[in-house]
Parts: sequence; structure tokens; C-alpha cells
Amino acid sequence: MKAILPATLILLTIACGGVKPAKIDFHLPALPSGEFSDANFRQGWEQLQKGDSDAAYRSFQLSEARLDRKQAAFGYVFLARQKYSAASDQFAQALATNPENLEAGMGLAMIHEFEGKTTDAFQAYADLLTKAPDDAWLKLKYESIKTRSTQEYLQQAESYQNTDKGKYIDCLQQAHFFSPEMTAITLKIATFFYEENQWQRSRPFYEAALEKEPYNQDVLLRLAAIYEKDGKFDLALVTLDRLLAFNPGDAVLEAEKKRIRDQFQEMNLPEKFKKIFFKTEINREEMAALIGYYFDRYIEMDRTPEIITDIDGSFAKEQIIKSCTAGIMGARPDHSFDRFSIPDRATFAVTLRALVDYLVKKGQRLHFTPLPAAVESLDLSPLHMNYETIKFMVNAQILPLDSDQLFNPTRPVSPNDVIFSLKKILNSISE
Repeated sequence: MKAILPATLILLTIACGGVKPAKIDFHLPALPSGEFSDANFRQGWEQLQKGDSDAAYRSFQLSEARLDRKQAAFGYVFLARQKYSAASDQFAQALATNPENLEAGMGLAMIHEFEGKTTDAFQAYADLLTKAPDDAWLKLKYESIKTRSTQEYLQQAESYQNTDKGKYIDCLQQAHFFSPEMTAITLKIATFFYEENQWQRSRPFYEAALEKEPYNQDVLLRLAAIYEKDGKFDLALVTLDRLLAFNPGDAVLEAEKKRIRDQFQEMNLPEKFKKIFFKTEINREEMAALIGYYFDRYIEMDRTPEIITDIDGSFAKEQIIKSCTAGIMGARPDHSFDRFSIPDRATFAVTLRALVDYLVKKGQRLHFTPLPAAVESLDLSPLHMNYETIKFMVNAQILPLDSDQLFNPTRPVSPNDVIFSLKKILNSISE
């Protein structure tokens, strides 16, 4: 690394030479208190705040801060000179060195906005908010773009409603992209596709609406019908169970459930796997089976398989080995999997975080919609060993709090919990 850095600095010197102090017209993130003990780095940051990118550049050269910090800092030097391409390269290098570098992420988001790439900027701000839900500046940028763009696309949709179906639905989908929490927009899109007999396209929108209105029985009925048409009998059964919870003993729903259950039983799946969907709790073996079932196309065996000693005879043996080898689930130090133990919600959050990290590492782009306002679980202390992981899962809307704002970290996880969260991650993947 030391051999490469001087050459990089020579190029930066050429690019930044001859600059003069100028008032900056972008947001320079504040350095966290006490995080940077390097005096040269702090001095460079202060010089940037004053608009003196030349002096800042020289200070950053002398700094011994971490490489990704210096790469991000040089990105802001370029940004101060409105050299967006060079700044973007530095921010990208910083993120390649450390994907969690918040300053680099902010820099790239601003460049998208300066270049008029509103959609990219908005998505970047959204992704950053899931990592830093309490950052006031990120929240302001996100809300500003969201409000402005949503209003523009809704107005356009209204103008096309009776004249051009194609443009009408395109504008509605754009409005939904910027404001997915507005259930009225989501249901308009879902209903449009459903009534146009494009039920596969309507499904993700009905699913999104159901997340906001879990008691909407009309949506549940349509989703159950869509899942059946799509051959997803497992999800149809889960949906009918939710309907029966609102209408216990309903003869029509019971008959429908029996009919779909018969179709589900005909599927070429292990009998123990099929039984998962009729349980109230789930064990580690069954969790691995569901992860393998829904993410089979994404999880690869690209290294020597993990040795697991206690899974002979397991119906999910292949999925257990794959999930452990990928680092999504873990075996014990003695190489046992403990497949019959019941994971709680905190443990499940850790598994979900590992799944997200694995998918990102494999090059998948995941986009989660942050909550309108960051929330804290009332039953979880910041001292909890998995606090940050759970906070991310809650604010990315992957693993929600209950109606009392409780996370219930020690409560056993249910099949519905697992299926909901896995589908949330699956639907977040940008193909």
C-alpha cells in the first residue's frame, strides 16, 4: 500500500495544483468528536471548511489517517474544485477500501445530485440513512428530494390518467419509488396491474401495501389468489392463515386453505419442509431450509464446504452446509450445528445481517427504504451486544417492532417472521 500511495499523491498534486481559496457550496460532514487524533487531518478538514482546498490538500498529504479516510478527504478536495469525476473516483476508492465510510458515501450522493441524477442521489441518501438514521443533514436531503419528486410525478400521473395508460402507470411507479410509504400510491399501482391481468406485476405492490396495512383483508385475499396463480402455495397458505386469524372458523376460507394445502402437498419438497409453514416456532434446521429455499440462486459453494458433525439425516443438510460455508449461519466450535434449538429474534437479526452482508459481498445491490423517522426499541438497551445490528434491521424495515414499539429480542422467531424478513431482503435486490 505504501508503494502505491506516493504515485497517487503525485496525480492528486497535478489535479489540484494552482487552486485558490473559494467558498464551498457543498455539505462537508462534521468529524465525529475524538475520532481523529491526527492533527494534520483535522487541520485539512478545517481548511476545507474555509474553502482553501489547496492548503487542505497539503495537510491531508501529511496526515497518517486511515487510507479510506484520506481517499474520502481527497474526494472532498476535488469536490471543492467542482472536479466531479476525480472526486467520484476518490470516493469510490474509499468505499472499496471501507464500504462503511460514511463521508465517502455522502460525497458520492452529493455528486449524483449536482449532476442532476436525482434517482441515484435519492437512493444513495436512503441507503446512508439506514446506516446513520440520526443524521439530520441526510434526513433533510432525503425528505427534500422525496417530497419534490413525489409531487411532480403525481401531478404528471393525474394529467395522463385518462389519456395515456402507459405514461400514467410509469409516473405512478416513479412517485412510489420516492414515497413507498404512501399506501394510496402503492394500492393504485397494484390495482392497475391486477385489473390489467398483470397479476405478477401487481404482487410486489400488494405485498408492500400489506406491510403498511397488515389488517387489510382485501389485499390479503388478492395476494392469496396471486400466490396460487404463481404456484407459490407456501405463501398462499401463510396469507390464508393471516386471513383466518381475522375470521376464525370461516368456512369459505377453511375450504380454500384445504384446497391450496392439497396443492402444496403435491409439490416435490421434503415433508418436513412443508410442515414449517404450519408451525408457530422454527428451529435452526428449518431456518436454514427457508434461507436455502428462497436464496438458492444467490448462495454459492465457492470454497471448501464447512464440516458439520450433527446433520446426518437432516432434510436440510445441503442448506445447512451452504449457509454455514457462506457465513450466513454458524456452527459451534465443536463443528455441531445444534439444529433443533429455537433461535430468538435477536439471533435471527444477526443471521439476517450476515445474509445481507453476504449478498452485498457477492455483488448484489440491495436497496431498503428507511423508516420515515428513526425508531428505538423500548425493550433494547444500547449496551445489548447486537444493538447496532437490530437497529439496522428495524430502521431498514426488515425486522419490525411490534405495536408497542418492542423488539422482543428473546422471543422465539416464528415461520411468518422468517418468511416476511427473507422476502423483504429478496425484494430489495436490484436485478
